[in-house]
Amino acid sequence: MAIRFYSWPMSSGARTHWALEELGVPYEYVQLDRSKGEHKTPEFLAINPNGKVPALVDDGIAYFESLAIALHLGERYGVERGLWPNEPKDRAEALSWSVWALVELQYNFREYIYHGLASPISYKPEDQSKAAAQFNLERTKQNFAMLDKRLSDREYVCGAFTLVDTIFGSTLRFAKMMGVKIDGVPRVDAYVERLSKRPAIARIK
Repeated sequence: MAIRFYSWPMSSGARTHWALEELGVPYEYVQLDRSKGEHKTPEFLAINPNGKVPALVDDGIAYFESLAIALHLGERYGVERGLWPNEPKDRAEALSWSVWALVELQYNFREYIYHGLASPISYKPEDQSKAAAQFNLERTKQNFAMLDKRLSDREYVCGAFTLVDTIFGSTLRFAKMMGVKIDGVPRVDAYVERLSKRPAIARIK
């Protein structure tokens, strides 16, 4: 089998798993046992030196970081399946929005979760910074408003559904799971609801 996908449940590997299911390409799912340190073995570190999931090997070439994997899958498999744009302008938008989803949107709301909420990944109250919480909450509101505006004339980030939406969908679903609530972005809320109903969602771990 050409694609071997390494992950474990309830991780950022779900983003990769979703993309693979939407593409419908054959792959082998290798579930690592974190409790046994299988992500720290020399064999796995040769694939992902960061010792985390997800990781993916495609025709003998290793990829790590969920965004890098998503972009690779889009470029290699998505175009012919209508799940990744091929025209230069559309491709530029897909790349730009995909990167923004993680380096801006996810970064700011994750920092807000760390410092401003009481979630499984939040810092202890005595280690939280009110200033950091407020700054990242304001940035998060701006980011959500930017996405809401983008969705004002379309159902998906690039118009039709693409792998870009698996990146956004997994990111936004995680934010909601951790308790991030942003008012005044009805299009974003409707977008998440649409994505949550896709059949591929039910098949990911």
